[in-house]
Amino acid sequence: MSLIIDCHNITLVVDDKVILSDISFSLSEGETLVIMGKNGCGKTMLLKTIVGLFKPQQGRVDVFGKNIHSLQPIEIAELLKKTGYVFQKSGLFDSLSVAENVVFARRRFADESHEELMAHATACLNKAGLKDVEGKLPSELSGGMQKRAGIARAIAMDPQLLLMDDPTAGLDPVLTDAIADLILDIRSSLKSASIVVTHDFNLAYKLANRIGLMVAGRLHSVMSVDEFKNTDEPYIKQFREGSLVGPIPVIE
Repeated sequence: MSLIIDCHNITLVVDDKVILSDISFSLSEGETLVIMGKNGCGKTMLLKTIVGLFKPQQGRVDVFGKNIHSLQPIEIAELLKKTGYVFQKSGLFDSLSVAENVVFARRRFADESHEELMAHATACLNKAGLKDVEGKLPSELSGGMQKRAGIARAIAMDPQLLLMDDPTAGLDPVLTDAIADLILDIRSSLKSASIVVTHDFNLAYKLANRIGLMVAGRLHSVMSVDEFKNTDEPYIKQFREGSLVGPIPVIE
């Protein structure tokens, strides 16, 4: 399997605060890495660093074999054609219809007619379990439907890499499980590598090949699902059990 992401000793400092500290990991084709951790521990900033929005002061991020932070903006754009990003709060454009949101990036990069783009939007929305919403505005959708529309947009470019920032936050368990099945179907059909940030253990256990725990900007450990479920390692056990007692500080 080809390597999709290779992070080497990333350290990111913003406004004199260390956000990410000496993070290293790799991700291969078809693999899903789930990243868990307390709010504010750096999970979202890690995703943003991987796609080039933040440049680390130390270390290197290789995406599809290229150091993303050494590329020119046009080269980054080419690289990101192969990447889908699901934002924490769906990130849909309020003034565009759902269909226009889905093909927003594809319209820029693909040589397709309006009719072809709209047909593709419908196909992606159907994959995400949404029907007859193409002409609606995001404000007309429920929270769960907005999440699904965000996923439809993320897969519109047939990405080889999916980055998902808390894709089921605020959703009920039934809808969370449905979105987990959707993500698995997408991974199977596109053979995408995925990084999923979540606080939901059921989602993590269903999706992950490996689970990483972040603590205060550090990727403390990365292990298989079975190891994560059963280990007595103090950091993971405390996080898994939701205990106030242990090495993870309540206030960071």
